[in-house]
Amino acid sequence: METLNYENINKKTIWKYNHEVVKIIKDDLDIYIKLNLKPDNDKLVVCSNGAVNLSKSKPPVFMRSKWHEEFNANCIYIDDRTIHHKNLRLGWGVGTKERHFLKDYSEIIQSIANQLSIESNNTVYLGSSAGGYMSMYLATLHKGTTAIVNNPQCYVDRYDKINVEKLYNKIFPEYTRDEIKKKFAVRLSITSLFRIQKHVPKIYYIQNRLCHNDMDRHYNPFCSFLDKYNINSSNITFILYNNKEGGHNPISKEATISITNQVLANEFTLSQF
Repeated sequence: METLNYENINKKTIWKYNHEVVKIIKDDLDIYIKLNLKPDNDKLVVCSNGAVNLSKSKPPVFMRSKWHEEFNANCIYIDDRTIHHKNLRLGWGVGTKERHFLKDYSEIIQSIANQLSIESNNTVYLGSSAGGYMSMYLATLHKGTTAIVNNPQCYVDRYDKINVEKLYNKIFPEYTRDEIKKKFAVRLSITSLFRIQKHVPKIYYIQNRLCHNDMDRHYNPFCSFLDKYNINSSNITFILYNNKEGGHNPISKEATISITNQVLANEFTLSQF
């Protein structure tokens, strides 16, 4: 594993650590990414993690990192520092009481993209479940980019009670659940972020209509809040599919890679899904 200070991110150091796990030190915090870069390629895919199976993997974890050769893009994989040393399966980039890690991830990704001269309109944030939440969040912070998300959470607090309470007890132990929802709303809600940022990125929101928990807790409330707060949703393409057996599981690797490459090439149409 290589170590790099955030201030020393430049084209030379990025290529030096290509195909490596890199520990980036930013304001005394160690943040982990994996780089898979391609010469003469001006596109970028950034992948975020869903839930981690701690019996099989210990952080840092980089989901989908074996797929990098099949993406027609440079790839960066983000480990979520939130879950380190806390026995948490997922953390949605929430961070600590004092520090929101998604902001740190965004600054690191944007710095690397700038050094590689990758335009925002050639950058895709990709993830499912909690990784979908993080991808929508990061795309909102990185203006001009696109998010491709599959069965994402839109509201951390609406995920299953056990995992949410474990997160809250580890990160915000001195607050009640209601206090957390009010004080840290912008960390826990995509529509709250849209309102604060006054920006909705281009999003391909791919949802299994037959996963009722997702529909009831995230998809339907998301659509309702977009309307309630008059948030312009014209940048969001909703893609519903029907897979009773699939449930919350994401679509196949082949379909995910195909859609991502089509979006990168500006060739995606709904008729191809």
